[in-house]
Amino acid sequence: MKTLEADIVIVGSGIAGAISAYKLAQKGLSVLVLEAGPRIERKDVVKQFQDTHKLDFSSGFPNEDWAPRPDWGRADGDQYIDQSTNTDIMRMEYLRVVGGTTWHWSANSIRLLPSEFKMKTNYGVAVDWPFDYEELEPYYSEAEQEMGVAAKDGEDDGSPRSAPYPIPEIPMSYLERTIIKKLEEKSELRFLHRPMARNSVPYKDRIQCQGFGTCSPICPSGAQYSAMVHIELAEKLGVKILDNMLVDRVITNDNNDVTGVEGRHPKDGAFSAKGKIVILAANGIETPKIMLMSKTKDRPNGIANRSGQVGRNFMEHPGLYCRFLMPEPMYPGRGPESTAYTSTNRDGAFRKEHSSWTMAMYNRMHLHDIAHDLLEKGMVPPELDTVLKDRALRQVEIDVHLEQLPRQENGITLDWDDLDSSGQPRMKLDFKYTEYETKSFEKSRKEFDRIVNLLGGEIIDIQGPFAHHHLMGMTRMGNDPKTSVTDGDGRTHEHDNLFVVSSSLFPTGGTANPTLTIAALALRTAEKIAKQLGK
Repeated sequence: MKTLEADIVIVGSGIAGAISAYKLAQKGLSVLVLEAGPRIERKDVVKQFQDTHKLDFSSGFPNEDWAPRPDWGRADGDQYIDQSTNTDIMRMEYLRVVGGTTWHWSANSIRLLPSEFKMKTNYGVAVDWPFDYEELEPYYSEAEQEMGVAAKDGEDDGSPRSAPYPIPEIPMSYLERTIIKKLEEKSELRFLHRPMARNSVPYKDRIQCQGFGTCSPICPSGAQYSAMVHIELAEKLGVKILDNMLVDRVITNDNNDVTGVEGRHPKDGAFSAKGKIVILAANGIETPKIMLMSKTKDRPNGIANRSGQVGRNFMEHPGLYCRFLMPEPMYPGRGPESTAYTSTNRDGAFRKEHSSWTMAMYNRMHLHDIAHDLLEKGMVPPELDTVLKDRALRQVEIDVHLEQLPRQENGITLDWDDLDSSGQPRMKLDFKYTEYETKSFEKSRKEFDRIVNLLGGEIIDIQGPFAHHHLMGMTRMGNDPKTSVTDGDGRTHEHDNLFVVSSSLFPTGGTANPTLTIAALALRTAEKIAKQLGK
């Protein structure tokens, strides 16, 4: 077995692993990052998307047998995660490549609200975080600087700030400006520029956004932030990034101290990686999977799982989509996919009873969906051509992005009798919505009706709930070892040198896209680790 060593061993190379590696290397520590999937090049992914007939966000990216992932582009649906008993199917998408899922994210970089750190205290639901907003605020500011978040200073989104945004906001599209003006004239809705990790101007060696409009699945120019930014910065500081290194378990010695991890390379075989500190940063579902796989005779439920909370409390941000036709052309598809949102329904006393949500318009041209709808109706040229062009210019999509509360029953278990293509036990996801979420599904549908009526439009359909691919909550942090997996620093309660840096730490999910909060937590935890090692 090949043995590797470093002060810090990090499992996962997405934003959590990449930014942690960079910050720890700055402290003079040796760092090794292990990624289950391959290293890829932007130009290759762009070409693969051009060549594929599939339309899911992940179809242009590799899905290797030794590092499998959900694949909803399959004709038979995803087979990586067993959801056969679910009434509510969670169609999650994520990547297992160097740089992680920030290769195809939407770059939305909104902070959690101060109230969302204290849901139990403020609204009597769920639990509180082990610290408040003020503790994380400086790290939010640092994360925004590191990633290059573009937004409009002075707009009040409910989250107090200690520093300005690093770069100006991205201009709103014609579609968004036009619709926002109409809605703000006729309703109480107020819209903000959406904070986005995408360059409105050149920033940190990345060019200005070129307006391709394909932010998901891939930014062709690299103007949008991906974790590759910090992967490359970390490598310049001496960090070793090893791809195709599938981790099977966290290992401990006879004293139950964590000493490293073990895994396999598809060609080179078994390896072990030893370190003073191990960080699990393998995303919100692969991280608890590794912890559950790390079982022994003395710990049959996996590592750091005395509480029984590893793999529990899964949360997502369920979404509903409304497609409608405006009376006049809106010219979608020019510029980024979305640059504005409303937080009017994001917070309030109603959260005692039902979910909050944010809402955004999407500046996308849905030619495939439109063509599919018309062809199903039997339409043929020349009428097809005329109607397709007309609808493409007038069709708009609004999306709501809802909060989901943690629930013990929602989570993963492992089936050791059913192995996936890598030879690891298949995950079984148990998942359902509660009345807290379903009340808001109905309220948001009524809000769609109201908005489209105010605009003088015509609803095509309302679809959902759908996944936003935000995997949260299955190794949650907290002050009580009986009800949480880690402390507020991401340090597991049972092992002083085993840390988690992931959205799986979130005690609650709020309504903010999780990536900025992941980055802020990673920066904070890296600082705590460095101090623990005397740096």
